[in-house]
Amino acid sequence: MKSLLVLFLVVVCAFPALASDCATVLGPQKADAASLDRVEDAWNEAFNRGNTEYLECLLVPDFVTVTPHGKRDRAWELEHARQNRGSTAAIPHFSGTVFQIEGSTGIAKLYKPASADGQHPATQLADVFTFQDGAWRAVYSQHTFVEGK
Repeated sequence: MKSLLVLFLVVVCAFPALASDCATVLGPQKADAASLDRVEDAWNEAFNRGNTEYLECLLVPDFVTVTPHGKRDRAWELEHARQNRGSTAAIPHFSGTVFQIEGSTGIAKLYKPASADGQHPATQLADVFTFQDGAWRAVYSQHTFVEGK
């Protein structure tokens, strides 16, 4: 019984430490478009460099992304980021992201034109965030191919 009590206290005391670690990992933010823009860039970099610590803090537990290839969950995102650890490949950056903030909800919308080599079709992307505990958290992402553009 005593060991269960000790385990319980360790777990309960660890949760505030984990929350503060995420505050450090995600960095100082505001519920504004400038912070959301930085989060979008950091998400892209974290995924492409395998920084799962950042992604574990950014993505809410029931995060989902829907792509033309199917529905992906948080575990899929983390596993595919892990596969990018040590990558030095150029990280693609696309300008023109439009940010919409309504209270504690933020949406980042981006149109990516088709690649010149025809390998990647034009795509409309939307990432949905919630601002909680002083930071943006990714809730949902949608990637849709756009035909005829």
